[in-house]
Amino acid sequence: MDPLLIVWIVVGALVVLALIVLAWGIAARSSLRRLGATVDERWEALATTLERRRQVAEPLLATAGEQQRTQAADAFTALERADRPGSKAAAEGEVQRMLRPLVQAAGAQPAGSDAAEARAALATLDDDAQARRRDYNTGARELNARARRFPASMWAKSVRAPREFFEIDHAGAVAEPPRIQF
Repeated sequence: MDPLLIVWIVVGALVVLALIVLAWGIAARSSLRRLGATVDERWEALATTLERRRQVAEPLLATAGEQQRTQAADAFTALERADRPGSKAAAEGEVQRMLRPLVQAAGAQPAGSDAAEARAALATLDDDAQARRRDYNTGARELNARARRFPASMWAKSVRAPREFFEIDHAGAVAEPPRIQF
């Protein structure tokens, strides 16, 4: 066989191999970027749902004492200012701790009252927030796993991976008994 033909076959094989590796890298990068955008969308949806709670809780806060209203306002402000999942989860835990006694007190209100309707709306909003939290954490887990694998690991910084999970510490919620003030 002609030595020049062997050289061309080897060069052709190397070019094809390089093109395959390049296509693999580009596909991994675009897949990682799409997943990063999806996780960002899920985070925005979760954050918006959590911040809507302030409007829904207004009727409950109207029945609260001044100290509880001040503490709840501070907790809601901290929730709105938090921009990372870890800090927003801590602020959300504080909001839940502040609202728990008000929601329990609203359970004694007659059906159809503003407080009872706010309690039902908060329950619906909590369910929505839980679903969005699961969606976000699932996306973040998948993004973190993909960002650790080659070749996507080369572009992990471009999608801000790894992502924090949104996990609320419920230990403080159970440790403190509810306080009801009328």
